Amino acid sequence: MPALGKFTQQPQEIIDYTIDFGPWVVDRNDNVVSIAVTSDVGITVTDSLVGNEAKVVVSGGTNGTRYKITVRATTAAGLVKEAEFWVRIKEV
Repeated sequence: MPALGKFTQQPQEIIDYTIDFGPWVVDRNDNVVSIAVTSDVGITVTDSLVGNEAKVVVSGGTNGTRYKITVRATTAAGLVKEAEFWVRIKEV
């Protein structure tokens, strides 16, 4: 599962992150039909699928805590790809 990176946001921020699965599916003549997003307990995530891009909106969390977010994409052909990233909550 590829790690997309580590990000920092403040406790009151609501930030969106985009995971583009397009390059992975285009070479296969396929497309993403669904996503499932999971996260560590204590942070709020909402998601949507726009074309081959997963949109993940992150809010909340506890100052000083790092949360792992996993995005699982399923294609029309039944292939599954996972990507993950971390969000650290830090008051500045």
